[in-house]
Amino acid sequence: MLNQVSVLIVENEPFIALDLAVAVKEARGNVIGPAGSVREALMLIEQHLVQAAILDVNLSDRDVTPVAELLIEGGVPVIFYSGLALPTELRKRYPSACVCKKPTPLVQLLNKLVASMPNKVETVLALGAVDLPAVGSSPVD
Repeated sequence: MLNQVSVLIVENEPFIALDLAVAVKEARGNVIGPAGSVREALMLIEQHLVQAAILDVNLSDRDVTPVAELLIEGGVPVIFYSGLALPTELRKRYPSACVCKKPTPLVQLLNKLVASMPNKVETVLALGAVDLPAVGSSPVD
């Protein structure tokens, strides 16, 4: 589990942002945001201690590059969660960045986030026990 790690969620699609926030809370993390724009995300970073982040690439005001660079250069683990590829500038600067294509199952997304943390949470595999749907998925009858 996330053991109260503060996770910044940057996502401009409200339903996806809500799904991510619920998943982080169910994994015992603290949600910062969600932010739908670069401007909002930068304000949240100024106001909170961000320990990890899930970032959409394209936001309402521009791509996520300024947010990503600030977090990555500060040593914050980042997972890019997008239907699109990383912008060229980010891909060149951070070739080993973790990118999850939408819709990645949330358990898989959170496991990758935990695995990227320097002080890995000991119970990474326990996330598999949490029944989280893929973002945008609906139950099948």
